Amino acid sequence: MSKYIKQNIAKFVTWIIVLILGIVMLPNISSLVAEKGQTKIPDTAKSQVAKTIQKDWGHKISNTRQVVLVFNNGDQALTHKQKDRINDTIDKIKDNKSKYDIKGVTAPNDSEATKKQLISKDKSTQIVQLDVGKRDSVRKMNQKLVKEVKTSGVKTYVTGSDILNDDFSVAIEEGLKKTEVIAIVFILIVLILVFRSPIVPLISLGTVGLSFIVALSAVMNLAKYTGFTISNFTQVFMVVVMFGIGTDYNILLYNQFKNDLIEGMDKETATKHSLKVAGKTILYSGSTVLLGFLTLALAKFSIYRSATGVGIGVAILLLALLTVNPFFMSLLGNKVFWPSHNSKESNHSKLWDWLSGHSAKNPLIALGIIVILAIPMLLTYNNKLNYDTVVELPANYSAKQGFKTVQKHFSKGTAEPTTIYIKSNHKLDNESDLRVIDNLTNQIKGIDGIKTVASVTQPGGDKLDQLYVNDQLKTLTSQTSKAQAGLKELQKGLTGGDFDASQLEDIGAKATLIGQELKSIQSTSGSSLSGQQLMTALQQKMAAAGQPLSQTQMTILSGAASQEMASVSSMQTRLQAIATYTQAIGNDAQTLGNELKGQQQKMATAGGSVGKLNDGLSESNDYLKELQDSSASNTLFVPKAVLESDTFKDSEDVYLSSNKKAAKITVVLDSDPLTAKSIKKVENLQTMINNNIKGTSLKKASVSIGGQTSETSDTSSIANQDFLRSAVIMLVGITLALMLVTRSILQPFYIIASLLLAYVGGLGITRFISSTFLGENLLGWNVPFFTFVMLVALGVDYSIFLMMKYREFGNEDAGDRIVKSAGIIGTVVISAAIILGGTFAALIPAGVLTLTQVAVGVISGLVILVFLIPAMNSSLIRLTYPRKN
Repeated sequence: MSKYIKQNIAKFVTWIIVLILGIVMLPNISSLVAEKGQTKIPDTAKSQVAKTIQKDWGHKISNTRQVVLVFNNGDQALTHKQKDRINDTIDKIKDNKSKYDIKGVTAPNDSEATKKQLISKDKSTQIVQLDVGKRDSVRKMNQKLVKEVKTSGVKTYVTGSDILNDDFSVAIEEGLKKTEVIAIVFILIVLILVFRSPIVPLISLGTVGLSFIVALSAVMNLAKYTGFTISNFTQVFMVVVMFGIGTDYNILLYNQFKNDLIEGMDKETATKHSLKVAGKTILYSGSTVLLGFLTLALAKFSIYRSATGVGIGVAILLLALLTVNPFFMSLLGNKVFWPSHNSKESNHSKLWDWLSGHSAKNPLIALGIIVILAIPMLLTYNNKLNYDTVVELPANYSAKQGFKTVQKHFSKGTAEPTTIYIKSNHKLDNESDLRVIDNLTNQIKGIDGIKTVASVTQPGGDKLDQLYVNDQLKTLTSQTSKAQAGLKELQKGLTGGDFDASQLEDIGAKATLIGQELKSIQSTSGSSLSGQQLMTALQQKMAAAGQPLSQTQMTILSGAASQEMASVSSMQTRLQAIATYTQAIGNDAQTLGNELKGQQQKMATAGGSVGKLNDGLSESNDYLKELQDSSASNTLFVPKAVLESDTFKDSEDVYLSSNKKAAKITVVLDSDPLTAKSIKKVENLQTMINNNIKGTSLKKASVSIGGQTSETSDTSSIANQDFLRSAVIMLVGITLALMLVTRSILQPFYIIASLLLAYVGGLGITRFISSTFLGENLLGWNVPFFTFVMLVALGVDYSIFLMMKYREFGNEDAGDRIVKSAGIIGTVVISAAIILGGTFAALIPAGVLTLTQVAVGVISGLVILVFLIPAMNSSLIRLTYPRKN
């Protein structure tokens, strides 16, 4: 046995030891991905700031998950028996809160407000909102609750954003199992057809499989112990990339080995020569792919950065291919191709020969055809994407069914409400700040597309009447009317010589109290914005919306505002006068009462004074009734007694944090919360609130919007920015690598141009197939990124195969060289593209929309590359390189 073979045996044994260690040390991937693999948004994003506020909210619900229980009777109203069973389930949950780490329960029958919010209009559905601690993982929590809430005779579901995201991970895990089996079977069949032998396919799959397990163990351990970024997609794309290009490289290597054996080389010499020729191409191609994936380590967005794990897989794959394969090649020799005979076959590609030959002969015509075909792809390209995770899930997932049930029977935004957090450096349980919050609540209610709004002053989505001036005036006018009635009776008594002085004293006290209340109300209305302030705020709001008021509009509105403010000023003046006059009446009444006790003889005079008192109160009461019916009285005023009441305390406990320095406003949209329309609406909300708190007691407060819609908005913004940045970094890295491989300045740009055209065309085809056959008009938000990465990083391989063969004919004319190279390498490239495309096709049965769309995009791009590489490269090389005689 030669020294070379002994070295290969030693390398093989080393790999077996590494494989065993990788299997033993492999962590629980499902738990690890659930813990560390979720999409991470920077802490500075508004949705994450809102999460931070929620974590410190207090009231025993800090740092909790929001879960929704759904009880449904189809489209029929729930029966009394079903309602009783639901109530029994809710009571059981409340009794076992500690068992399930439940911090808060909001049920339909808790109050009139919750009945209105949590029972559908058709009475077919009830929902219960839970705040659940994070003691258990999402999956474990969900399993426990699903078992607990099952109610006889009622459809029950457990849903919520955390559960839906975890279900998405589960769907990918289940889909991956199918993908692995299908990919392995497909590759095995193709390799048997290519080599007409079962030995090479088994060796190829074994080598790639060994490298995959070692790489997977390495990536997951890095994630577990060093914080290396992973995602739901890391393992999936490691499978398709490693098995896809690993098989391509093995075909290249074993084809060379077979040809060398046919040329008469012994197995050891053939092995060395194959590694020198094909191994060099594999190393150059693989290094370019590796560099493409490793550049993604510079991405800021976690889900993009997670693709770096594929780069680690490619590095380990290259090492295994160039060390494990030589063991079998040098040991078995011709036997690896059993039972086929080593007869030399023509591997010339007629398709590539024809495409390259005609393109080199008529380069301008070929390029013109490419441009004509590319124009529709470029013109129809759009970047509208779908951010709805629910669409990704198969229909049989319970959480998806529950979510859809809520959307069907309630507003579409009910299952995923938006929460506005207002954080201040002072306590907010005061009349001034509460009035600002109430004004914001009313302004949000007036926005089109908003279903309900709830806040500390409007906890059930409706106003608390006792907090508003008109309701308080109603009480005052009632008291004034009673005082008038008392005065009339007293006046009769005086006229008849019989009176009760204490009655007059009591009336005086009531009148004085009414005067004090009126002064408070007058003070409240006096604190409103001036007309100029209102105009300034309006102009800011219109400017933020991109429609500033013209000078003419400002003049008209300013005049109207001046008239309105003059009316309000008049109201304030009259209120002050009435308040002063009413207090004076009260004082006079009390004084008169004291006089009457000792001066019975002046009864006639007193009777006349009482009549004047009654007339004064009557005039005041008439005005108060007019004010009560006017829009000016629809103003918040929170008396101290109301602030300290149990009713208001319940509202504070829900909508103010435990330290009273943060408030929340809950908004339910009437549209699907994850559509572009809803995302834009929430973004406008942020701008509107920031503008409207200027000049108020909350001008220094910070505003953050939480909820799935806000988080999706942040995801969209960050993903779009980082996609462009990551793509540029990746293209620059691959271009530099291509310059080293091709030893050319121009050729790398030809290759990059062909890859970009294949990407745009692939996305266009994917969008058409998705809308026509999958029933989804939009691409998933991460489909363009993953399609781009896979096509660019893997598609560059085929151009390198061509250009490496082109370099072998270095002394010939450039046009002739490219045509000859295309004909020879075309069969290898087409076979490799079929295998890589078939590997990605194995993603389709996984049943996850994103994976299906990525698969279609990559396959479509590979088909385009098969035709584009020989045509475009041949045309451009003929045009830009001088002819040789």
